[in-house]
Amino acid sequence: MMHPPRARPTTLRLPDALGEAVASILGRPGRTVLTSVGTLLGATWFVAVLGLVSTATGQVVTDFASRLATVVIVTSPRGGLPVPGYPYPRDVERRLDALPGVRAAGVFWQLRLTGPVVTSAPSPTGPTAIRGGGDLAVLAVSPGFLSAAGATISVGRPFGPWAQSRAAPACLLGAIAAKALGIAGPRRRPEIDIDGVACVAIGIVSHVGWRQSILRSVLMPSATALAYWGPPGQGAGARPAVLIRVRPGAAGVVAREAPFAISATRPHQFAAAVRPAPRDLAGRVDRALGGAFAVAGWVGLVLGGLVIATTTMIGVLTRSAEFGLRRSVGARRRHIAAQVLAESAILGLTGGLAGASLGVALVVIAARARHWVPVIDPTTVWYAPLVAAAAGMAAGLLGCVPGTLTAPVKALNAVPLD
Repeated sequence: MMHPPRARPTTLRLPDALGEAVASILGRPGRTVLTSVGTLLGATWFVAVLGLVSTATGQVVTDFASRLATVVIVTSPRGGLPVPGYPYPRDVERRLDALPGVRAAGVFWQLRLTGPVVTSAPSPTGPTAIRGGGDLAVLAVSPGFLSAAGATISVGRPFGPWAQSRAAPACLLGAIAAKALGIAGPRRRPEIDIDGVACVAIGIVSHVGWRQSILRSVLMPSATALAYWGPPGQGAGARPAVLIRVRPGAAGVVAREAPFAISATRPHQFAAAVRPAPRDLAGRVDRALGGAFAVAGWVGLVLGGLVIATTTMIGVLTRSAEFGLRRSVGARRRHIAAQVLAESAILGLTGGLAGASLGVALVVIAARARHWVPVIDPTTVWYAPLVAAAAGMAAGLLGCVPGTLTAPVKALNAVPLD
């Protein structure tokens, strides 16, 4: 008995699948635009959310790093002051400036006065008198103290090594102290009477990066204070201390080395204090924000994938009749699936790349608007097109199943003849 010859099964090569996918994409511009827009929005959301998460996390870390201890205070404990009472060598600033991580260093102490501080500057109400140690303090400082305290001179000039070497009767006024004394500026060189000592105001300090109480003080060279009031250890004032401004992260090392730099033979007579760094608080905040941002990132990923999958599945479901017709002319289910996967991959990659670019642009714009530094993980930009392609391929594969199961006769009846 003779059997009719079997028809050769149809095949679909990869170039043919890609060619049909490109032809299908270009032949239906409306569906292509709809799917591409959905893919672009999903990828944009994914990259923008994760980019903003990284940027915000980096800003939090930067803010905490800027608040690390940058000030070291060196004092001589009570009972350990040598005679005379000024315990530091003359070149203490040079010794401390030589330490790695030190930006500036200077000696300071507050004078204990018996009389009022009076200004001879012209004022509508006459001379103004404010007692020192109350609302207005008088500080003896070395030239390096101004830099260590981050003092900004808005009017006039600071005193320097010349005034220090000659114990010049010059002084600086804090902005609040100058206003209280009725002094608007040192143009007429107003004289400040400090406990009977005439001192010429040569500048006004408008801003400090350390204690704001400096703005309510009068600052004079430490050499001048020593010449007129004597060493502070002899009852003329408080214990002198050294203010050291260091780079972020160097406070601990500088605090250990500073006593040896001041005196290699008697470092135990000096104690260095550092403000506790907020490491534990920074860790807790970073973990809390990291958890919240991780949830936001995953929500963005899920929503982006759903948008891509939904638009792709809607586009595939509308092609059930087309898939049935292709099966009637010999196409197999895997051929239809291969074409759908190729189309979804192409649309997902192109839309994902465009969405990733748009997401990066949004992150940069948002960061610049807040004066932040944009931080984007490079892997995020690569993940977006891959996630878009994977979501589109999965949705396309699920959407083409009903079309592949449709009987060819039913598909032909569904195709319009005109």
